[in-house]
Order: sequence, then C-alpha cells, then structure tokens
Amino acid sequence: MLWRSTFVRAVPWRACTRITTTQAIVAAPLRMARFYSQDSSSGIRKQSQTQAQQSQEKTTVAAAAGSDPLTACESTGASSDAAAAPEVEYPPKEELTPLAKHIRDSIKIQGPMSVSHFMRQVLVNPLSGYYMKGDVFGTQGDFITSPEISQMFGELLGIWFLVQWTNIGKPSRVQIVELGPGRGTLMMDMLRAASRFKEFRKAISGIHLVEASPGLRKMQRQTLCGIPFSEEQVGGGSKEGITSAVRPDGLQISWHDVFDDLPDECSLIVAHEFFDALPIYKFEKTDEGWRELVVDLEEDAASTYHFRFVLAPGPTQASRAFAEHPAYEHFKTGDRIEISPDSFRVAHDMAKHMSKNGGSALIVDYGKDYIQGDTLRGIHKHKFTHVLTEPGKVDLSADVDFNYLKQATEELVDCHGSVTQAHLLHSLGIGARLDMLLAKASAQRREGLISSYHRLVDPKEMGNVYRVMAMTPLGSPTPIAFEPQTPSPQDPAPTSSKL
Repeated sequence: MLWRSTFVRAVPWRACTRITTTQAIVAAPLRMARFYSQDSSSGIRKQSQTQAQQSQEKTTVAAAAGSDPLTACESTGASSDAAAAPEVEYPPKEELTPLAKHIRDSIKIQGPMSVSHFMRQVLVNPLSGYYMKGDVFGTQGDFITSPEISQMFGELLGIWFLVQWTNIGKPSRVQIVELGPGRGTLMMDMLRAASRFKEFRKAISGIHLVEASPGLRKMQRQTLCGIPFSEEQVGGGSKEGITSAVRPDGLQISWHDVFDDLPDECSLIVAHEFFDALPIYKFEKTDEGWRELVVDLEEDAASTYHFRFVLAPGPTQASRAFAEHPAYEHFKTGDRIEISPDSFRVAHDMAKHMSKNGGSALIVDYGKDYIQGDTLRGIHKHKFTHVLTEPGKVDLSADVDFNYLKQATEELVDCHGSVTQAHLLHSLGIGARLDMLLAKASAQRREGLISSYHRLVDPKEMGNVYRVMAMTPLGSPTPIAFEPQTPSPQDPAPTSSKL
C-alpha cells in the first residue's frame, strides 16, 4: 500500500496542488506521437486556464469572508452573507468508461496513482485496455505507422537484417523477433524480402512475436498465416490466446507475453514503435527537490474530466529511486523529466539475450538522444486529445530517450546511433526500390508510391521525427547506415526540460 504510506490524503493537498499547465497534459504538436494530423487543438490550455481562474476566484471569495486559507482552498464557492456569489451551472462530466471506473475506485482506496501505473492500466489492462481491444491502426483507427504507409519500409528493414546476418558470420540458425508487431505488416514485408535470399531464408528457424493483446495476436496470425481473424484456434492456443501457428511456407510463428519467454537462440530483433508505449514516470523539480506527478481524482465541478495531475507533497519511492540521480542535478526549479524504467529493463534484457546468444537488434521510434520533460500525449482518431480523457479509448505514448536505452546495454553489446529514419532508409536504397516499384505500377499506384516515399523520408513528415538505434555483438562490424557521418541537424541537448 505505497500510496497510503507515502501520501497525506488531506483535503487541502488534494485541492491545492492542481497541475493545470498544458505541459502536464499533452506534448507540443511538433513532438508528434505516431503519424497523425496536427491541425486540431485539444483545447486543453484554455480549459486549464479557465479552471485555474475559477479556483483563484473561489479562494479569493472565501478569503474575503475571513475563512482559513486551507478551508478556502477546498471551498466549492462559499461566500459571505454580504456578497453571495451567483450559482454557476457546469457542464456534465464525460462518460465514465469501465476502465475509468476501475481507476477511480482504485484511487479512492489506495490514493493517487503514478503516471506509470495509469499508463499501464490504460494500454494493457486485460479487460478494457486500449491495445487489448484489437485493431487500432490505419486510417480507420487512431494512428498510422510506417509499415502501414508503404511496403518499402518493411522490405528495407528485412535487407538490413540480411546484411547483419552476414556481418555476424551467417549463423546456421537464427530466429526473427518482433516486439509489439501491430497488425503483423512489418514482419510480413520483412519476410517477403528475406525469401528472395535462399541461404538467409534457410537459416531462419522461426518467428517470435512479443504481444500481450489476444485480439492483435489474431490479426497478426491472419496477416502472417492467412488464417481468418474470426476462425477459432485449433491447436497452438491457450486460455490466454493464440501461442503458435504455421505459415504456408512452413515457418513456425510463436507468440510470447514478455521478452524473457524467448528461446535461447541467435536472434534478429526489431522493435518498431514499441518503447514509446512503455509506461513512464513524470517528475518536477521543486525548491525542496524532485517531486512526482501523479494522477488523482478530479473534484472540480468545472472540469469535464474525472482525473487530474497533482504533485506529491513529498518524496515518493519512485522519485527517490529514479529522479534523485546526479545526472539530473543541473535541472532548475520547475523543470520536468520523464523516466521509463520499463524501457531500461527491456533494453537490458535484449542486450543480455544478444550477449548470450548472438544476433542484432534495431529500434525504431520517435524520440531524442537525451531526456525530455513533457512529451506524454494522447491520440484518438488521428488527433491529439487530453491525456486523462476516457481511459481505454485513447492511445498514450511518450518520446524515447535513446541515451537511456544505451545506458541499459553497457558492456553487453555495441550500440549505434541514433540516426534519423530518413538516413536509414536512404542508406538501404529506398530511392532505388521506389524506382523498381514505379516501373511496374499503374498511374494511380505511382502517385500513391511517391506520396508514401515522401511521408517516410521527408524531414517535415516522418523522416526526422523517427530515429533508429542498433545493437550488435561486442566488437562486430559497424552496421549499415550507422557509419560515422557528419552530424545531422538534430536539436542540441537542452539544459532545461521545458521543451
């Protein structure tokens, strides 16, 4: 019962330490999550400013009536006999989703919830988590990923792993692993490219997918094995969902809940838009040191939301364990940082697996080579939305700190990058691949191919937003696309987290 022992659940704290800044709620539009439209404002800043103004007015009225300041803070609009405030009608609260009810009840019992635990519940709660409901990708979903834009992306990543297989000595058996496979589109395109190289294809012993969602496992099986989504599992299943299937070409597909379940074998590992969805903790530097931002119940009648961010009144186990580190001493009062221990653990497990069994890994995600402060955002129907709205219906993600991932792999593997997605794809010959596809395409298809190409590599689209890091065995040759190069025009590392 961490929150019971750590937090003083007095009404004055819960009412007075409201976090109303836009930075606590949604990332700036330029820090795009997945690829979705940027042209609509979430309206959160205006709503936050209105709430802050209303709270100030309530405190002022109560103070004028001679009330104690703390009592005034929890007041819902009390006034003196001399100046009665008019009754205000507030809009109704938004729909209370089943998951929101679960989170609300949990906070009532245990106290404010860490942002990390909130994200975990929102995304992978077994009953109604966002990713547990099935397909959320594509134009009919909430966001579009690179593999869904063009087959060229997955094919070129398949070529990268072919070259890496050669660089590490062409092992006779190698398994291909994907973390967070989405619809299975990326793996399908990678295998199409691999099938053209008989020696490499012969060495592939199996495909292993790390996926927690039973619905997405069915979709991946349909994409990779041609088994209809609606068809019940016959063999290779469990009460938790699909665990194995066989492709028409004879390749065995195996599903795992966590990375640690993988067999000990040389592995070629890809993690595309996986780390951005792992839970983060949020911290703010105060005059008394680092304090954790947590999720509490929204009790202000003026707000349509059921939850809000608040600052813990004192140190928490998380702030002591993660934020009180010499690397963060230079931050100023008011700065924020986001830390993902889950990301550190997974990166470490990947490196440890490769150190023991051999292989290579490629991580593709949006982020920077340094820690950031306010990148957590919500996405619904290709638009930014309030981070705390309708839990279970909104995707949550945050920028990846690639330097943090590198720290997790020290002395286990060599790390390379990060480089931009555009640099990786150009190094692998996306221009030549585009020309090959255009030569056989209809006029209508040509237009789509050219458009997809630009979305993948244009710096103003996905080309610079997404970055790529590689892991290779200690002392192995530098992988293609990660050779020393003139530094790209990446933003300089900040001295403040106010991004």
